Amino acid sequence: MERLGVCVSKPGTSGLLKAALAVCVCLCIALLLAVILVSQRGNQDVFCLTPECIEAAGSILSKMDRAVSPCDDFYGFSCGGWLRDNPIPEDSSSYGIYPWLRQHVDITLKELLETPSDSDEIEAVRKAKVFYRSCMDEAILEKVDSGPLLKLLQQPEFHWPVLGEGLEGKWLWSPGRWDLLQTLAQIRNQHSKSVLIRLYIAPDDKNSTNYIIKLDQASLSLSSRDDYITNTTSAQAYRSALLNLMVDVAVMLGAPLEAAEIQMREALAFETKLAQIVIPFENRTSENMYNRYTISRLHRSIPQFDWLSFVKSVVESTGEGGSVYSSEPVIVRVPTYFKQLFKLINTTEPRTVSNYVIWRTVFSKITTLSRRFLYRYLDFTRVTTGTSSLTLVGISV
Repeated sequence: MERLGVCVSKPGTSGLLKAALAVCVCLCIALLLAVILVSQRGNQDVFCLTPECIEAAGSILSKMDRAVSPCDDFYGFSCGGWLRDNPIPEDSSSYGIYPWLRQHVDITLKELLETPSDSDEIEAVRKAKVFYRSCMDEAILEKVDSGPLLKLLQQPEFHWPVLGEGLEGKWLWSPGRWDLLQTLAQIRNQHSKSVLIRLYIAPDDKNSTNYIIKLDQASLSLSSRDDYITNTTSAQAYRSALLNLMVDVAVMLGAPLEAAEIQMREALAFETKLAQIVIPFENRTSENMYNRYTISRLHRSIPQFDWLSFVKSVVESTGEGGSVYSSEPVIVRVPTYFKQLFKLINTTEPRTVSNYVIWRTVFSKITTLSRRFLYRYLDFTRVTTGTSSLTLVGISV
């Protein structure tokens, strides 16, 4: 009888098993060696030793202060070198890596623009170099003084009421000929500056594949609305410095002192009311600022302004934006501001509104004029930003 539970092997089975085990062991060893070799090669590739990598590493190390313990002062450890080597420039109220990069890009551009033109240079580059040289010609800037700005202010859309009090003639402002819409559009078209209304084209926040017209509030003369609506010592000093600048620049351009003092004070009072209706930063949420209209619907909501004509004047001025119709969709980022804006305009003397609007254009041009204007602007920035010098188009003041 055959015994139960006894396993009987066929001849040669144990030899095959041993061979299979040996093969498996060899494969495992080979695989392990391969993994080790690959990992060693990978570790070698972790370290980048190209000149660019070495320069980047050196830049990072130079911004650190390894003499400081990170446990005691991590900020000093990580940024101490930057603070030591990069004091705030006299022409800035703050400094950081982005202004530092901007400065180095400007230096590179300056070197490129000062390179003599080659015969095979493209026309755009040649024109850029000619334009740069004209801006850097200090003798010409001093000679022409305020001439280019006064020529601009002769245009009907840019007539400045306070200036017409003194110069009259070509500079005389007439309420009957003044058109706020055309003035705002021409400021935007000729000088890329937004006053009262900011119009621009950008991706739709809810469909980034589409570009759409957006309407927003414009900036103020001072950097913060709080500088107008609070009575802190600094805010009062900023407003006083701004008023003095407005009066002085108007007089320097030819306005009578008495008229300048009265009319610029009225213009600043208008801007103060404007600051009160500006939507503060904390309320400018993405949800609050996404208000989709058509131009026709916007006109029904705020009928005091010809929105279609304004948008057409700006968008169609380049000849590349196509035609704009009343069915055009727009994003109105601050509808409440616009409703209050035109109530404010309708209750303010046209002369005051015009004085303010043109002042904002003049304000943006001060730093392109001769040194007497630059020195006066520097007095203003000493109060408002704490800067003690200006560096403009490579000219230090």
